[in-house]
Amino acid sequence: MANSNGDRPQEGQPKGDVPGEPAEPAEEGQDGGVGSGEPRASSMQAIRAFWNNPAYRFIALFLPYLGLASFGYPIVVKHFNWIIQAFIRATAGIEFLIFDLVSGDARLDGKMVWYGQFVVKIIDECTGLYEMLIFTAAVLAFPTSWAKRAIGVFLGCPLIYLFNVVRIAGLIVVGRHWSKAFEFMHLYFWQATMIVMITSVWLLWIVKVVQREDQTASHSD
Repeated sequence: MANSNGDRPQEGQPKGDVPGEPAEPAEEGQDGGVGSGEPRASSMQAIRAFWNNPAYRFIALFLPYLGLASFGYPIVVKHFNWIIQAFIRATAGIEFLIFDLVSGDARLDGKMVWYGQFVVKIIDECTGLYEMLIFTAAVLAFPTSWAKRAIGVFLGCPLIYLFNVVRIAGLIVVGRHWSKAFEFMHLYFWQATMIVMITSVWLLWIVKVVQREDQTASHSD
């Protein structure tokens, strides 16, 4: 039975429900997904999840730090060469003292170190500075406090330098007594051991400083 008002909608009836009358379009932001901003929210969530992952964040920070060290090192060599020269002469002096104490058959002339008839010239690549920069980049990229990073840099770099001194001393011994093996030891073996040394000092810092202090703090709570 038709109502007495004809085609007019009853009170409370939506306007678009009247037969033959088109429904009004949904406003932006209502159900239907028009301009909801979901892609942007998903992108932000993905970025946040990436950054909250310690491994991904380490890689994202380590590579720029390493690139900065790679590009910055030649600039330091060019504009602050006196610092590099000081490291070179200090390293040569330490090597001379080692062999002079051990055998007395050593001689020093600037950057040149003699052990018997075998002589080496200490250059900037022999100082371990670049290895220390790599280690510093790995420490700075690790997700921990700046205080722990500072401990890692100030304790780890001297360890790497000490190992580098031992490395050069070993090369000098090989060069004097097994000259045919010198190139292999210099170009391959000791380069690999430096990578192992950097990684070992970095892991030692994580275990002894970062994780140990975190465990101490958790126990105190």
